[in-house]
Amino acid sequence: MSLAILPDKFFLRDAWYMVAWPSEVTAQEPLARTVLGDDLVLFRTAAGEAVALEDRCAHRLAPLSKGRIESDGIRCMYHGVKFGAVGQCLEIPAQPQGHPNMCVRRYPLVEKDGFLWVWMGIPEQADTTKIIDAPWAHDPRWAPSQGYLHVHAHMSLVADNLLDFGHLPFVHPNTVGSVQQADFSTQVTPLTEGVQTDRWYIDVPASRFHQSVGRFPGNVDAWHCFRWHLPAVMSLDSGSAPTGTGARDKPHGSREGAIEFHHIAALTPQDEDHTHYFWIHWRNFEVDNPEMTDIVHRNIMAAFAEDQAMVEAQHRAVRRGAQTVPKAIMADKALTIIRQQVAKRV
Repeated sequence: MSLAILPDKFFLRDAWYMVAWPSEVTAQEPLARTVLGDDLVLFRTAAGEAVALEDRCAHRLAPLSKGRIESDGIRCMYHGVKFGAVGQCLEIPAQPQGHPNMCVRRYPLVEKDGFLWVWMGIPEQADTTKIIDAPWAHDPRWAPSQGYLHVHAHMSLVADNLLDFGHLPFVHPNTVGSVQQADFSTQVTPLTEGVQTDRWYIDVPASRFHQSVGRFPGNVDAWHCFRWHLPAVMSLDSGSAPTGTGARDKPHGSREGAIEFHHIAALTPQDEDHTHYFWIHWRNFEVDNPEMTDIVHRNIMAAFAEDQAMVEAQHRAVRRGAQTVPKAIMADKALTIIRQQVAKRV
């Protein structure tokens, strides 16, 4: 079976995408961000509400991200046209009132569980119940490390990388993976929207990352189990427990001697050649230790740098073209399911 590397129609507009960390959006400076090729400006009102508008003044299309935030909206600093939080024209200098047709598009924006989600499709179809829940954000038993990458690659390639943990022993043998993990397969379960995958490694040496923070005296049973939410959000449970403690038969959060993590990765296409990659990695140990937060952050970023280098090289190769037609293998099952689901929705 051949595998389409860059599907022409992989981007869904009627979907929620993470657009920023809430701390990035302030009432002092506008934030410019491009999603699905649309230029957005993000800011907060005086009341603290986060707003996403088209980053174009309706007068001469100057970027509003170069404008000035005011108590009730944002002012273009080219000719001073001012727009409210819903995109309506509030003021045109030297004119008695704003023009009713001089408006800019507002994008639905929701702040939830430490994420800012933007709806890129038809506003009336924005369903907030479709936004992923992240209860770990409010649970003092879990401590977060978080980060962001700007990946110079098509979002489908970045998604493929996350949907296939079979690459860990080869891309990450000295960070979050180990060579012994190569012999274990992944159980893939299709869902109505998305996919569930479960990958367990029984009686293997801990990865260098897990060993550095777990200090295991012997081999471990490790796992990577995730739920993929359309179009491109991964919710992952992972960890390691001493071999022989029955970790596989116990629920997440109650495994003896284990270090456990929960990870959310949110992929947002900037355009066909760039992807915003937001991630947060919660842990259930040493939750009050800021040094451990930094250690986890450094390890995750080191692993993601390895992914980024590979995926960006793949993207460049694909863009140059080739005579060879790519073929699918068993490890492509989850990503093939997701591509089919996305294509159906498109």
